[in-house]
Amino acid sequence: MKNAMLEWSDIFMRLSLNDLSRFAHTKGLSLAQMSILMHLHYHAACEVTRFSEMLQISRAAASQMIERLVQQDLVFRFHSKEDRRVRWVDLTENGKNIVTESMDARITWIEILVNQISTDDKKMFSDMLSKLIDYAGKLDEKNVLDRQIRE
Repeated sequence: MKNAMLEWSDIFMRLSLNDLSRFAHTKGLSLAQMSILMHLHYHAACEVTRFSEMLQISRAAASQMIERLVQQDLVFRFHSKEDRRVRWVDLTENGKNIVTESMDARITWIEILVNQISTDDKKMFSDMLSKLIDYAGKLDEKNVLDRQIRE
């Protein structure tokens, strides 16, 4: 089971990242910048410092990356209401559109794959993937992986 999951994960990531990289390139963005946009899409506004931790880069490098995204009108910065020294970042409408377009661009290979699967297998795979998504979602909600990496 573990080996099959690792093989699937490897193929899935390679195909998805290839599509995402190709899309990002057409928009003049790096994968790190796309990561920021995707993070904001899935987790909403967050502090600028979160991106230095997430991307494992200096705060200055994260700030520069955010600044380029601000200049491209993909994100905007704002001060925390509790502490004016803390800067937050969120997606602009243009940023939301880029994320949506990137998701559409990454779906092509999945549609080709799904079209090759028989109707009976589609039902079985769908049921199993739903369960797998539930298990993985629980790991994500509890930040289990982040905690294990830090320890």
